[in-house]
Amino acid sequence: MKKIYTTIALILLLILVGCKGEKKDQVQINVIDGIRHIMNPQAPLKGTILLEVEKTLEINPYEHEEVGMRFFYSARDKDGEITLFDSNNAEAHRFNENGEYLGNLIRIGQGPGEFQKFHGLQIYFLNNMIWATSTIKIAKFDKEGNLIDEKKLLSRAFGYIMTLVDENRYIARKSEWTDQGQLREIILVNFSGEESRMEAKYFNATEEWLIEDRENRRAFNDLWATPSIKYDYNPYTQTIAVGLNKEYKITVKDLQGNTLYIIERPYQRVNLSLEEKKKITDWKPDSDFHKWKLSMYPDTLAAIKDIKTLPKGYLAVYRISGAGNFEIDVYDPEGKYVYIIKAPEDISLERPAFYEFGFGIQEERDEMPVYLEYRIKNLPEIFGN
Repeated sequence: MKKIYTTIALILLLILVGCKGEKKDQVQINVIDGIRHIMNPQAPLKGTILLEVEKTLEINPYEHEEVGMRFFYSARDKDGEITLFDSNNAEAHRFNENGEYLGNLIRIGQGPGEFQKFHGLQIYFLNNMIWATSTIKIAKFDKEGNLIDEKKLLSRAFGYIMTLVDENRYIARKSEWTDQGQLREIILVNFSGEESRMEAKYFNATEEWLIEDRENRRAFNDLWATPSIKYDYNPYTQTIAVGLNKEYKITVKDLQGNTLYIIERPYQRVNLSLEEKKKITDWKPDSDFHKWKLSMYPDTLAAIKDIKTLPKGYLAVYRISGAGNFEIDVYDPEGKYVYIIKAPEDISLERPAFYEFGFGIQEERDEMPVYLEYRIKNLPEIFGN
């Protein structure tokens, strides 16, 4: 009889341990002050996916003598039209879905439809039109590149345009000095009237954004270790995902600024050795600035390198996993941690633009960047129709 009781007790113990392990691997939802906190496990629910990709487009803009960009960013319309643009030099060149050159969009100057250098030119496609923004104006063009309308931004009180949301609103980063330091905010601005106005506030934080040596007039910030606000606008769900890179906590809000839920995941910030600091700072022993930077560099890395929107309401969080290394955590529209995604070894996903079919990236050819698009073939719940 004693043996039977011992066996039953052992079985119950194993069931209890198993239940605890199962609960640990599941998503838990805690409601705190009326807000859902999505408490994810450390490992993704559906594992790690190595993306299977197929190159569908390649554009070398420097094959065209009209192109003088030193480097470029990209914007893509739903019909496949692409604009490659240089924010500093106010230059933008259009290509069709087959990579054929369509011409220059932007002229340098201060007249209608013209933009000045060093004013942060950005290009967007919205409602079958091309939009160009800078720190001082917003212009609207048709798909042939003809100017339709423009509006000058008379006040810089609302900070820098970061993302154009629709024909009346943009997301901006605003900064101001307080007694505690520099306050940075992510806000929604309506520019449709005679005077712009703030519609919503999504995030704010006061941090030492720069590591400074004011006596010697030197400073640095660093995407791997110093504080930064990371965010992305999701046009599929009209939500904002935002967080401070020092912690693994992403707040998802609607356009009105209401918090929908907060995503969390167990994370321990990465400690750095001296050699790892040298690697990540591209240390040069004969440079006084690099010697100072190395002496001031933080001992731990940030938690998040970037946040990027994926199709169908999914979200990618670039989790810092080591000195100069990251992994891409993927969350479903409910905030559940479903995948880690990895690209093939010869393809970098460090700075992609994700689209419904896959992604666009830049690669260097003969020390010059080219634009490439890849279709993702093996993750249909996120990519593909």
